[in-house]
Amino acid sequence: MLRQTFIFIFILSLGCSAQAQRKWERSLQSRDLTILPAAAITAGQEAIQKEIIIAGRMEVGAGGPFIACSVGWDEDGVAVSNSRLRISTSIDSSAWTAWTDLPVDGHAVDAKWDACTDLAYLPAGSRFWRIEILTNRLGKGRVMKRIQLNFFDPGPTPPSGTDAGQIPNGPAACPCEKPNVVSRTGWSCPQTNNPGYGFTTVTHLVVHHSAGSNTQSDWSAVVLSIWNSHVYTNGWADIGYNYLIDPKGRLYEGRGGGDNVTGAHFCGTNGGTMGTCILGTYTTASISDTSRSTLTKLLAWKACGSNINPAGSSWHPNSARTLNHISGHRDGCATECPGAMTFAELPALRTAVVNQIAACNMPTSLREIPGLRSFRLTPNPVRGGRAFAEFDLAGSRRMRYEVYTTDGRQVFASRSRQVAGRVTIPVEGLDKVGKGAAFVVFRVDNGGFTQRVVVE
Repeated sequence: MLRQTFIFIFILSLGCSAQAQRKWERSLQSRDLTILPAAAITAGQEAIQKEIIIAGRMEVGAGGPFIACSVGWDEDGVAVSNSRLRISTSIDSSAWTAWTDLPVDGHAVDAKWDACTDLAYLPAGSRFWRIEILTNRLGKGRVMKRIQLNFFDPGPTPPSGTDAGQIPNGPAACPCEKPNVVSRTGWSCPQTNNPGYGFTTVTHLVVHHSAGSNTQSDWSAVVLSIWNSHVYTNGWADIGYNYLIDPKGRLYEGRGGGDNVTGAHFCGTNGGTMGTCILGTYTTASISDTSRSTLTKLLAWKACGSNINPAGSSWHPNSARTLNHISGHRDGCATECPGAMTFAELPALRTAVVNQIAACNMPTSLREIPGLRSFRLTPNPVRGGRAFAEFDLAGSRRMRYEVYTTDGRQVFASRSRQVAGRVTIPVEGLDKVGKGAAFVVFRVDNGGFTQRVVVE
């Protein structure tokens, strides 16, 4: 086994604040592989693959449910398929686990290394590591030059659990409610918001999977480990995703800065997008019903509030592609993400989001309005400024309506009229809104309800 050359180690931990925070540890270990004899390529050996094994101690031990590991390396810009990495670990340096592949992370665009690996979740209590590197696989006479290993122990689960620090939902222009969100404080993110965050007008909603474990016991530790990998392996300013969802359906706040902050998740073309990551690997497995439900509600909230047609598509200038408004990561570049199973579900997801928006826009107080048996506004979205309201009324009722912009400005008020039974009336005034969302408040006798419409 080759002797260790040099290691840079940083071990950081945070104490408990008023809200219980994790006591985590990180160890960054760097190696210069060019000085190792096994890495040398001499004249006439361009086609020879080289195997290198390096080893060391993790230098972390905070008592978390696992130790997360990610690796970054340089090799003069050679295609990432030029090298393959595998890791094995041990508690006592004598009994070793089987070799585990460290696949390349397809999300790690604009990273500080030529290539980075996905996160590997190593057994809790591991202390020793060895990595097998097979390099020069393309036969061009180039080998991996420099490597950094990032070992991260997220520490024990805080007593407060992962539901702490939920973000309260304020008033919204869209009736579709945002699911409860576990805040960055709730998953123990040690990073404060960066005042230099960029913001974007979201037009496309991108779905990812994390390509990690599907069966963790502590998902907030997984989110914290992804943050650590994105910041200290990829070299990004923050976690790349805007939101993350675990298999139990919990929604986590991702990149700091709030709604519409520009993330780092879509092939380096992040403007105009919101990225949501389903935790786990969904190449052959389907996402859970609970995570699917949360994803549907989150996308309905964003699409409804940002006037995005979930079933539509449009030009995405940053990627120079026409994309579905709900797309998978692989729609932007060559990656397996969000997994074959999730990608196959996207058409059904788009339909589910459309139905969710329709459901949350339907008046919930029909039974509270005497004599109103059913109601429908069609078409929605509205084209050409013309829509129709269909009522089914028991008996004769007095009806009128007003049209409002999303900022509460009234642009039209109808006259009051007497209607009875099944009746369809034109909804006027929508041409005064311009393109975008509007609200129509219908008043039947002394009751009322609001219907959201999109004007195209």
